[in-house]
Amino acid sequence: MLNKNSAREEYKGGILRERIAAGQKCYEEKRSAEKNSEGEHRIKEVDAFKGFLIFAVVFGHFLLPLKDSPYSFFGRSFYLIYSFHMPAFLFLSGYFRQKSKRKKGAKLRSLLSYLLLYLFMKVFLHLSDILFYGEQDLFPDFWHESSTPWFMLVLFFLEVTLTPLDFLQEKNTKLFKQDSKRDDFLFLYLFFLMILFIPLSFSPIGHKVKDFLALDRFLSFGPFFYLGMISGESHFSFQKIPKLPCFLGGIFAISLFLFLPHVYPYTRVFYGTWGYRIEREAILPFFKAYAVLLRIGFIPFSLCIACFFYHLIVLFLKRGSGKLSSSLSSFLVKMGKYTMPIYVFHRPFRDAFFASGAGSFVLEGRENIAQAFLFYICLLFLSVLLLFLLARCSLNRFCRFRFLGK
Repeated sequence: MLNKNSAREEYKGGILRERIAAGQKCYEEKRSAEKNSEGEHRIKEVDAFKGFLIFAVVFGHFLLPLKDSPYSFFGRSFYLIYSFHMPAFLFLSGYFRQKSKRKKGAKLRSLLSYLLLYLFMKVFLHLSDILFYGEQDLFPDFWHESSTPWFMLVLFFLEVTLTPLDFLQEKNTKLFKQDSKRDDFLFLYLFFLMILFIPLSFSPIGHKVKDFLALDRFLSFGPFFYLGMISGESHFSFQKIPKLPCFLGGIFAISLFLFLPHVYPYTRVFYGTWGYRIEREAILPFFKAYAVLLRIGFIPFSLCIACFFYHLIVLFLKRGSGKLSSSLSSFLVKMGKYTMPIYVFHRPFRDAFFASGAGSFVLEGRENIAQAFLFYICLLFLSVLLLFLLARCSLNRFCRFRFLGK
């Protein structure tokens, strides 16, 4: 009897030790995320902005089925979100990629992580399509992508394009021994890729490959990533963003929201599609002939809007007071540390929600505007709730594939 009791106690103690270890590991991950050479305040601002961006992703996906509804505020909010949220994420990805001190083997781990996440999301979301949309195909099409997993595939290809830089850095060539020469080569290489990608996105090959391996998104959004890397290597600081782009971003955001019907044909550029899909929209003849200018102009347009919202987040963090403000700030900062699991796992919840028939009255315009607006508010709260549910250390460790090494 004593042996049984001792074995039971030992078993319970083992479970307790495992839980303590898991909690400690989660705590260490949170602390490591807060460490940065530029100070905790700056990290708090950036994390809060990332939290806002991942909220925009989730809310934008809830708005997606309703963007063409008779109630215009669904569509206006949707296109405002899509004008900046993924470009901002890619800019930040490039910025922190350049800022981080990469250990040996980090490149291979990054490539494997992005590829595995892409494959997992394809299978995971295909199951959601079967369950909620009646998809008939048993296996997903891994070769074509225009839905949520495209982001992982784009990060994979962007990492591949940086192989020459990483090779020269690892071999410590003469070019990389002098900081000035290294910086010049880095800028020229990344600038060359940006200049190459923009016209390639209007290449006739787009008619043939379409959404093959998300190459349209790769070419369209890649320049934002490279701009982030250039900013990470320069004297750019999130604490010293000039007021002019923030001011212009506010004008762009308000104008887009208010005058969406007049600029709607130009919003195709927000999706990162091939150039031919932009050219066939009802745009001015000048832009039909020189549609590449829309792609070029979208870069500052999008980043200015991102600067505007970042500035609002910073003002809120600095001047907000009271329990509600403090709780919201903490929420945004926490969500900013769990963007990956939220991005990976959120969409089936959206699919289940609309598969239940919710929101059908919005599409059909059966109810008055007050009820439609109430539904809009419900989607806001539902998005926040979903962020709470998915911001978990266990999901974050899964998405980071810790078994590949730190």
